[in-house]
Amino acid sequence: MGVQAFETTVVSSRRLTATTHDIEVKKPAGFSFRPVQFTFLGLKTDRGLDVRPMSLASSPTRPNLEYGVRLSESAFKHAFAALQPGDSVVLQGPFGHFVLEEKRPAVLLAGGIGITPLKGMAEYASDKALPIPVRLLYSNSDEEDIAYRSELEELERQNPRFRVIHTLTGNLLKGWKGLVGRIGKRQLKEAAKGLDRPVYYACGKPGMVMAMMGLLSEAAIPEEDIRVELFRGY
Repeated sequence: MGVQAFETTVVSSRRLTATTHDIEVKKPAGFSFRPVQFTFLGLKTDRGLDVRPMSLASSPTRPNLEYGVRLSESAFKHAFAALQPGDSVVLQGPFGHFVLEEKRPAVLLAGGIGITPLKGMAEYASDKALPIPVRLLYSNSDEEDIAYRSELEELERQNPRFRVIHTLTGNLLKGWKGLVGRIGKRQLKEAAKGLDRPVYYACGKPGMVMAMMGLLSEAAIPEEDIRVELFRGY
């Protein structure tokens, strides 16, 4: 049986930060996915229909499907940011094996908009009241770049087993009291503290994900305990 395509409509469209945008679309009847796979998303652009792979940014337990992007000058990103409630989009899927293991502790490693599927995993763990600790180590250049910050804070309030650890890489971090610098040994140690053989999930641009794989290798984390998803950009 082939993978089905679904036409659906936009429920909401909002700017997350100065450089990122989010949409929610109505979950089509008959569509289901695991936490958290990706789909292909088709939009009408100035150049015609454009279809791109996009990680879902929401849990299967949520009523709508959510997507988030980092804005750029591409026709697809312009069309994505211009979507309004009621507009039509087409999705195909789900695809992928970047899926939360429900019985083992999780360390989620995100850079920038790579947060999207990891946010969905955190939502799933909270909504399902999974008995596993989930730690999110999230790297951004500054506080204003943190996507879904209020949603992540709400998940921390809902789920006592979920914790977010931010680290910022910018030069002008006046008043910031959290971790600084790219995700490295110190940040990783903080995120994994007290966990028994967690699974590590890394998501972001290829360079970031490759750096995480190198870091985890140096920390002697077995390959079978590492899951990765690459955002190649467009």
